[in-house]
Amino acid sequence: MPEVTGPIPVADLFRKTLEPGLGRITAATDLSCSPQGTELLLTGDVRFDLEGQPATRLFVFDMRSSELTPLTAHEGCRERNGRWSPDGKRVAWLSDHDSPGAFAPWVMTTGAPESVRKLPLPKLSAESIHWCSDSQRLVVLAAEEGAEQGVAGGSGTIARVEAGQERFSWEPTVHGGDVTLGGWRVAVVLSSQTGEHRRISEPGLNIWEGAPAGDALLAVVSHLPWEGDWTKSWLELLALDGSWRRTVHRPSAQLGKPCSSADGSVLAVIEGLASDRGLVAGDVVVLDREGGGARRLELDGVDATSLQFRDRDRVVVSGVRDTQTVVVECDLRSGELEIHHRGLLTSSNVLYPEAEPHPEGGAILCAESWSDPAHLIHASSGTLAELASFADPGQLWLQGQLGPMEELSWTSRDGLRISGFFAPPKIGSPPYPTILVVHGGPAHCWRSSWPVPNLMLVATLSAHGYAVFMPNPRGSSGRGQEFLAMEIGDYGGAEVDDHLSGLDLLVEQGRADPDRLGVYGVSHGGYMSCWLTTKTTRFKAAVAGSPVTDWYSQHFASNIADFDEMYLKASPLTEGGVYYQRSPVFFAHLSKTPTLLAAGMVDRCTPPGQAVEFHQALLAAGVETELVLYPQEGHGVRATPARIDMAERTLRFFDRHLGSRP
Repeated sequence: MPEVTGPIPVADLFRKTLEPGLGRITAATDLSCSPQGTELLLTGDVRFDLEGQPATRLFVFDMRSSELTPLTAHEGCRERNGRWSPDGKRVAWLSDHDSPGAFAPWVMTTGAPESVRKLPLPKLSAESIHWCSDSQRLVVLAAEEGAEQGVAGGSGTIARVEAGQERFSWEPTVHGGDVTLGGWRVAVVLSSQTGEHRRISEPGLNIWEGAPAGDALLAVVSHLPWEGDWTKSWLELLALDGSWRRTVHRPSAQLGKPCSSADGSVLAVIEGLASDRGLVAGDVVVLDREGGGARRLELDGVDATSLQFRDRDRVVVSGVRDTQTVVVECDLRSGELEIHHRGLLTSSNVLYPEAEPHPEGGAILCAESWSDPAHLIHASSGTLAELASFADPGQLWLQGQLGPMEELSWTSRDGLRISGFFAPPKIGSPPYPTILVVHGGPAHCWRSSWPVPNLMLVATLSAHGYAVFMPNPRGSSGRGQEFLAMEIGDYGGAEVDDHLSGLDLLVEQGRADPDRLGVYGVSHGGYMSCWLTTKTTRFKAAVAGSPVTDWYSQHFASNIADFDEMYLKASPLTEGGVYYQRSPVFFAHLSKTPTLLAAGMVDRCTPPGQAVEFHQALLAAGVETELVLYPQEGHGVRATPARIDMAERTLRFFDRHLGSRP
């Protein structure tokens, strides 16, 4: 590995990391094994330049020869969600080949690329695709124009879905109380042979997620298509012929990843307290289709994040337990568990762990850690076999710039055990200038993830001599539902002590310099970055991305108003109270910390006005502050070169106030 010789300009760090991988697959998600277990479909991230976000393209990985080939000759489009038919004779996937940004189903006979054809769904953009057990029909979950995107999707809305439709610069954005304006998510059954399709979800029912269950669709549904209404979802069975539907489970929390045995007789879903759609970590609830009641699997402390049936009696579950990623197989009859993987190695380029069952046993996952770029592995009964590596010279170069990542555990002020990660830099010597990095959610968690692309800003700090401290405070996933629920009704309360007590430990150990501490975060992390500056003067600088700073205006301007009512356990119509007491903007006069605020102008989850309010309040209090608004970004800064700009500004801000470059 090359030696670090001095500070690297941020743009050069990004270029040296990303440029050698241009045109190559650098990470893989959305794995799908062929029924024979000899081939693997995967969605690969491929960059062709340093603009925007990586393209996604479907590849076939031959597990006998280790050969990786593109599924189609299509270039310049995005492909994803590749799925084998149950008989292994065909492949289906989603692509925006004919209309950028609007996805449609495509099918192909395996081994016959000339058979590729599109199955149009007029006025809809497909979001997921699933084969029915007969290998003839497909269930497609699709969104109408204007459907809202969640936090995990960057906020915003689904763009126009018809090819050739152009939005003019003068056109207004229209918001109305009449939900017939559009934006619904629907379920469609279509023939893979003829393309004939039929909508099976009724008007007034919004389909968030779903999977075939024999002659029905098992779906997470709500009454309204608004993003906030997802928190009130329940589980429904809808007949594929549209003749009936019935409720099968009313949860006490949120739902995600519904799935079924092939014959539809056994149903399962993940239920857990969740702050963001698509990011549910919790219990696996198993249901008998004929009404035999619900039972929760005993998974030895694992918060499940994905699951798939191997057969009627076994389910493969991925999840988090404390700081570790776990892949486990559960026998539904005996309750016995077979652990395929448990450790810091985690799923690559996804927000929560996921794995694909292999027909001959074990599971396939694209794995990574802070020190290991993405690689395919077969995990079986605790044995890991590498199938392929996606590391390129740029990623190996970055690997040489980073120090180690270590697990850390400490006791908060009320005696609760808290855990997380600490990464000292490769350059400099202790005590280090240290940045507290607060994760989003709050129902999420830090794992030992490779820093490209999602933690590239954190890697930038590490490569420039900063130690990085990443706690999983109360309210995080990986410690069970009781730990998750500690944030309900005490949002921004005892969590403050969880972060500060961890910093106290690092200072006590001589690893963090008490005079050179900073705080950084996005979304919930942005909120806490602002909130902590009103609680302590120990931070010399704060950087907050996509923050909430005023719970009143957040409630009435955001598309996730149900979130604050759930977590604050209060109403914004009550004078004073929690909405006032936990809003950083009303306590900005207590802050002495220079603060950089950043937001995306098209963010509907935490609108940019939240950053503007705190900026203005700090100015009025005489506190140094900068405000950066990105015109094309939503929730979080995700596209290059805006991401490089944000990393440069963050590094420069911390350098100025912590004086820490070696």
